Amino acid sequence: MDFRLDEHSRLLAGIGAELAADFATRADQHDRERSTATENLARLRDEGLYAVALPQDLGGQGARTTQWLAFVEALAQGDASTALGFNMHYVATRIISTLDVVPAEAKKRAAGLVLDGALICAPLSEPAASSLLPASYVPTLSARRVPGGLEVSGTKMFASLWEASDYAFMFAHPEGVADPTHVVGFLMPTDQPDAITVVDDWDTLGMRSTRSNQVRIDRAFVPDDLVLCEFDDFIGHWIIAQAHIAWGGYTGCYLGVVEGMVSWLQQALGTRAAKGYDQPMGYHPTISSVVGHATTQVEAARLMMYQAAWEADVRSGPSLETCGAFLRAKLMLATAINTVATLGTTAGGLNSLLRSRSYERMLRDATTGPIMPPNALACAEMAGLVAMGLDPSQAPALRSAS
Repeated sequence: MDFRLDEHSRLLAGIGAELAADFATRADQHDRERSTATENLARLRDEGLYAVALPQDLGGQGARTTQWLAFVEALAQGDASTALGFNMHYVATRIISTLDVVPAEAKKRAAGLVLDGALICAPLSEPAASSLLPASYVPTLSARRVPGGLEVSGTKMFASLWEASDYAFMFAHPEGVADPTHVVGFLMPTDQPDAITVVDDWDTLGMRSTRSNQVRIDRAFVPDDLVLCEFDDFIGHWIIAQAHIAWGGYTGCYLGVVEGMVSWLQQALGTRAAKGYDQPMGYHPTISSVVGHATTQVEAARLMMYQAAWEADVRSGPSLETCGAFLRAKLMLATAINTVATLGTTAGGLNSLLRSRSYERMLRDATTGPIMPPNALACAEMAGLVAMGLDPSQAPALRSAS
């Protein structure tokens, strides 16, 4: 296994680091105000990154899993909320442009919207869903066939960047279809004030400027040319087969956040001296041990993330093996976040909690990492099943009643 980044990955990592330095100058303000960093989104668009995941034959850069990870890992170290929100545009554009069930003409139409500057959000979380119960992620949105398209109703949770987006990539259950796992995928125009209500309830501990609000939809219209696909077995096609995109991408954001936290601790503890001492505090064995644990676990998570990306890009593609690799990587990352958030923050002292130092914002942003689906407990459960050669879909706790 070769962990050296290819030229495109190195290029995207460099762009991500450059943008992170700029975005970081405004991240604290957007966090305080719970405001969308629209200027960051404009910069991403001007850099041509709206099309980063589109294949080259559709006018994009064709970034694969490893290349996206290199970019978002760097970007999140400056502004995790922008990275996480923009990741959902990546999810939408890459899924639409690579999913076999989406016809070529639909892919071209979606790509055309993106190349014209459209931002696409991807609100995929369900009300009352739990990643400990994957069957609960079957879409509860309903879609009814009407002249010229679909009429969609229901509620979506945690709709990151909805208010800044032009379209929402979603799935709904078609009315009249008995199979609850059968879904229709589409792009919904977000500017439908008579049919769509945004409930501003995203006043959270971290990732505040993603504005991941609840969205209530009452007979919103989706024209036929924005209906993308239909398929059965949503859980198998989405949570397992598309793990490297659907949730693997935003896991890379949390990797960047915790790397930023460790960098802050290394600099602060490696340079600051206590009163009456000449040496930096980092020479104290307790401090050096904490930093040793933190850096080791974060590096382990980083290597596991890139191994999972390699599994997706080179070895196994969309598969249970790739899903298992991302489950293990996300579990390791959650462990690293917990270590840095507890031991690291204690070692950092009260200085680390001053909002002017930015570590405090990263700490709050990182808190959501182990919770984001599949949460750390679900990752452990499913990774254990995969490791034993068992089928996760057959576990009593993971499948719905027949």
